[in-house]
Amino acid sequence: MVKKIALIVFGIVLLGGIGFALWWVSERERTVDVPKESFIPYNSAVVINVNANANLSPKIATAFDREIKAFRKSMLFRVVDTLKQMSQVDTSSYVMAIRVEGKQSIRFLYVLNRSGLFSRGDAHAFLQKMFAGEPVKERKYNNQKIYLVSRGKDEMCYAAVGGMVLVSNSELYVEDAVNQLGNSGENEKDGVPRFKNVNRYFSAGAGLNVFLNTTCFSDLLPLLLQKDFIAKQTNIAKWFKWGALDGDIKSNGISFNGFVHCDGLKAAFPIAFKGQVPQDSKLDAVMPADVKCVSILALSDVKNYLSSLESYRYGAGQIENVRKRKQEFARLFGDKLDEEWQALLKGEWGKGTLFYDAERKQEEGIVVVHVKAGSLAKGLLEKMLKSYASKSGISEASLYRSFALDKDKKVCYFKMPIPDFVGVMWGYVLGGIATNYVLVEDNYVVFASSEKGIHSFASHYMHRLSVRDQEWYQKVRTKLSSKFNWMYLSEMVSMLPYYEQVTKGGLRELLMRNEEEMEVFSSLGLQWGCESNMLYHTLFLSTEEVEQKQAQIMWQTRLDARMSMKPAIVVNHNTGERELFVQDEGNTIYLINDVGRILWKLPIEGKINSEVYQVDIFKNGKLQYLFSTPSHLYLIDRNGNYLPRFPLAFNSPCERGISVADYENNKNYRVFAPGADHRVYLYEVSGNFVKGWDVPKSDNDIVSKIYHFRVEGKDYLVYADRYRLYILDRKGKERVKVSTLLNLSANTSLYLTKQNGQMKIVFTDANGEIILVNFRGQVEQIKGEEMIGGGMFNVEDVNNDGQSEFIYALKNRVLVMDNKGKLLFEKHWEGSELDFPYVYRFSTRDSRIGMMDGKGGRLFLLDMKDVSKGFPIRGNSPFSIAFGGKGSAGFYLFAGSDGTHLLKYRVLR
Repeated sequence: MVKKIALIVFGIVLLGGIGFALWWVSERERTVDVPKESFIPYNSAVVINVNANANLSPKIATAFDREIKAFRKSMLFRVVDTLKQMSQVDTSSYVMAIRVEGKQSIRFLYVLNRSGLFSRGDAHAFLQKMFAGEPVKERKYNNQKIYLVSRGKDEMCYAAVGGMVLVSNSELYVEDAVNQLGNSGENEKDGVPRFKNVNRYFSAGAGLNVFLNTTCFSDLLPLLLQKDFIAKQTNIAKWFKWGALDGDIKSNGISFNGFVHCDGLKAAFPIAFKGQVPQDSKLDAVMPADVKCVSILALSDVKNYLSSLESYRYGAGQIENVRKRKQEFARLFGDKLDEEWQALLKGEWGKGTLFYDAERKQEEGIVVVHVKAGSLAKGLLEKMLKSYASKSGISEASLYRSFALDKDKKVCYFKMPIPDFVGVMWGYVLGGIATNYVLVEDNYVVFASSEKGIHSFASHYMHRLSVRDQEWYQKVRTKLSSKFNWMYLSEMVSMLPYYEQVTKGGLRELLMRNEEEMEVFSSLGLQWGCESNMLYHTLFLSTEEVEQKQAQIMWQTRLDARMSMKPAIVVNHNTGERELFVQDEGNTIYLINDVGRILWKLPIEGKINSEVYQVDIFKNGKLQYLFSTPSHLYLIDRNGNYLPRFPLAFNSPCERGISVADYENNKNYRVFAPGADHRVYLYEVSGNFVKGWDVPKSDNDIVSKIYHFRVEGKDYLVYADRYRLYILDRKGKERVKVSTLLNLSANTSLYLTKQNGQMKIVFTDANGEIILVNFRGQVEQIKGEEMIGGGMFNVEDVNNDGQSEFIYALKNRVLVMDNKGKLLFEKHWEGSELDFPYVYRFSTRDSRIGMMDGKGGRLFLLDMKDVSKGFPIRGNSPFSIAFGGKGSAGFYLFAGSDGTHLLKYRVLR
């Protein structure tokens, strides 16, 4: 019995084993270990391995929803998508190959893994059911079955081979894929590695692995791009042999990084980079802020580049034309032009497009050449133009131009008679912009297509404005390497007309019918760096939004050190124009005109601790600047010269700073200086002490400046020490006695406000209590909601209701309370460190609070609802706002920023 049971069990096990073996052999045949790459025909132009983490970002998917829906209607996509959704194929990764068939037909091939070992799905059976009722043609090719399905003009071919499903919109492509399996032993052909041999260049974590075959450049790109897509007189189809890139699609953009190979190609411009070391170029710091596109060539060896450029031009068939042009240059400008310019070159060139004229198909812009000695370059240009004038029979003076940048700054430049000078001399990668004018500024030679380009460079260079200040540039530049040999960046929306002109076929049609949708891409960056026989390639297409800020930079001017004060807006008494008086952290003071030019600068002793007052000491309409440091009183004329006796040393250090009163508005100024010895000194503007002044003395250290208030026709001089408030008359005698003891902080500010029809002095104590004192000496306290000690306090009618509000800033919060202390508005910014809350009045109905975030380097402007549109903007000092000057509109904001710069912003309401 036991023996019979054992035999039965053995039989069951044997049959099960045989069944499993048959199933395993069958399944193994289906999942034979042949990688997807082995099916890729060698003449595929592009091969893309799509990994599981490769998905369109929601932003791109939304923008191009119409195009995506149209593509999904194709039979090819529906088959691939259905196979993945029904788990008939592995969804973790697949391969898509692209090639050109015939003259202009772009075909696709998908290679998909059939489901895993334990799946019961059968892709072939599934597809038969999917196309039930449709005419399906079946035929054998290399012992494999190939199926062709047609629906109208839409065709799709597929085959299930081994563990793979091949799907294409070309029957021939599937045949070549099946045939490829038998030729998989070949590793390279014509020096180009196969897709399966370039995996060492790929990153396993990338969303896409992209192999660019030779036919990508020779067959596919010419269908999509004009041959001179990157530069005139060049043919991008001949630039590269192959490439291997990693691609990623993220929320902030699309990137492709990897290597492209050009070794052995004689007509490839990148061979000019051979032997170059990537450089950390700073040339973008001088490219004007209004360029829409910038490309920079940065080289370590100029001589080697020019020699390699000559070899490239020979291989590309350009050499004869170039030599003819250079011979013409020599005839017009003189011999040894190449040698003289080469000796001056630093190895940096920058091309900036100001705008693209689609009708004329012409770029307007500049080319900047960095040279070792600008004075020598200018001398060389003058010698060239002198020769040209002599040989052309024209006046040399007719080639000299100039314009006034402002009343004191004249810019001189030249008319350049040769429009292709830069391209011929240093490579057509710098071409496309006519060299009709030329300017030398410091060590930069600037060629421009128009005088507008010269004006743009000169103005922005003087004001230290550059493309680096533009948000579109910043968002893409940070995604690229700091070192490179060639870099191209553009603002996509502005340059879209150019891209429509340099693209072809389906790509151009795509751009033209999606002009609005293309706005999802804010900027484009492309970068190459030489590494051995290959170029390291980076491309980034940014989808980060670029705000069209309400506050636009008008100019920026570099100081010697960071600005240390709120800019004082002063008046030029000669012209009535606005000027700026500022000080930096090195204690240098500056007078700067309204276009950002420094008129003079003067080092002084100490930091300014008062307002900068404009006074008319001689009563002749000519104004001087009066201010103090802790140790001295200063009086300076508008040319930066001290008046006699000044700077005047104080009897006792004036830590709180001076204040000035003109009681009768008759220019008989009174200068109050609270001393560290508790005394209040009173000066005439000449520096003499005022006779008859009582020289009052406080009980403790003075914690405020001296304020002059006029109430009901009477003058009150008010100040405070640590525990008392003093209210004096013009003679310095006590006019109102305040007996209440206080507890005040250093740097206490006093304000005049009206409450219940009565004028009162208001300030805060060290505990954050709001103190009000009337002019009878009576004191009351108000507890402001959420106020504590240590903050900064201001009093203004900020909601335009005719009543003053209390404004309080502490750390990262700003509060606005009514005159009873009730909270009306509160705003905070995490991680910020807010400065004093100034109030700016734009009109009788528009007042706003302005603050600096010292920690974040930001400037805020806000009303009682929210932050003003376009803010915060960058800045590292308190700011001043003024109306436009004569002939100007809008408001202007002046502030320190970017380390040592003073910026002028235009503020739109």
